[in-house]
This record gives sequence, structure tokens and C-alpha cells, in this order.
Amino acid sequence: MTKKTTSKSKSTGPARKSTPGRNLLLTLTLVPLIIGILLIGAWVLEIDIFDEPQLHVTVGILFFLLSFAISNVLQKRWMLAAGWGLLMGADIIILAWLHVWAQAAAIAVGAVGLVFLGIEFYRQYQVNRKESLKK
Repeated sequence: MTKKTTSKSKSTGPARKSTPGRNLLLTLTLVPLIIGILLIGAWVLEIDIFDEPQLHVTVGILFFLLSFAISNVLQKRWMLAAGWGLLMGADIIILAWLHVWAQAAAIAVGAVGLVFLGIEFYRQYQVNRKESLKK
């Protein structure tokens, strides 16, 4: 008889030790994510936290990106952390300066972040594709 293989026995990445402190830090990365959800929810419900209602969305997205960047740093996924960090930097530039040149710089920084994310997602797609062809 042939031996059945299950998806549980195969890992998709290198084995990493998970410590309680690291798990706690990863859990704490959910805090900015929740803050972002609450800010966008406040914008939807027209609850004023900031003077300008549009800031709710921009700051909410900033908190989303912060959560993603910190989470990927803790998981040592540097390319993803750089991509999310650059997108967060573009969001900060948009928040800080409303000049056309600053918005052009934010678009450039965001585009570089998207390139980093695209490269890493493509790498992961290739790894998953190779694994599925082995089956």
C-alpha cells in the first residue's frame, strides 16, 4: 500500500521557533489594526475624532500598514516589511504635506513599496506553484 501524505506534514516555509514573547508581540500587532478599523468605522458612521473627516481614513490606513510592517518584521520577512513600511511612509508624506511635489514623492515611495510587495508575493507564488507540481 502506498502511504498517504497529508498537508499537515509539509510546511510551506522554514521551521521557526515560536517563543511566548514573540507570540505576545505578534498579538500586539493587532492593536494598530483594530485602531485602523475603528477610525475607518468612525468615518463611515460620521463620528468626528479629527477635525477633517478624511483624516479618519488616511490615519486608519496608516495604522493598518503599521500593523502589517511590524508583524512582518517580527516574522523576519524583510521584503514584505520594507514594502509595507514604504507604503506607510507614503501615507505619512500625504498626511504631513499637501503640496503637489510631496504628493508626487508619496506616489514614488508608494510605487517602490508596491514593487517590493509584488516581488515577494511573486516569489511566494512560485514556491507554492513548485510545491503543487510536486504532488
